[in-house]
Amino acid sequence: MSQAVPAPAPAGDDPALKGMTVGSFDAEMIETLERHVDDEQQALEEYESLMRRSDNPPVRYLLGLLLEDEARHHRILGEMLNQFRTHVYVAEQHPHVPWMTRKPDPQAAKQIRRLRRAERADLRQLHALRRHLKFLRRHSLDGVLVDSLILDTRKHLRYLRTIQRLV
Repeated sequence: MSQAVPAPAPAGDDPALKGMTVGSFDAEMIETLERHVDDEQQALEEYESLMRRSDNPPVRYLLGLLLEDEARHHRILGEMLNQFRTHVYVAEQHPHVPWMTRKPDPQAAKQIRRLRRAERADLRQLHALRRHLKFLRRHSLDGVLVDSLILDTRKHLRYLRTIQRLV
């Protein structure tokens, strides 16, 4: 059973929530996510600073891609934080990550199966492309970009597996 601890101050320090207690798991998750959101913000600022200072086009290109990912990570972590805040403070905090609920949808399930097949085919094509580009690895960003696309495709497959369980 989780022990009740004082709630961390929500955004805006709402006096109506003063003295409220939350479970230790929720309090720990909120604290962890808040710290991670702050860390992501610092990383974003450092990437932006480095990109502004660099006059090397491939470095700037890759930093731009990193900034896009870091901005998405920052947004996702904020949404996760809002999910826990909504749960703890019983007050909607948007946007937030919804809790998983199964809602059968045979048509969507069929589409998801097609999309998973397409993503697996894409993964095979990307692996073949990576092999073809091998000789350029020392002179081109293409190899690292294809590796990144492979990682993204694996992530897409993970998302689709989860969606398939929900529909």
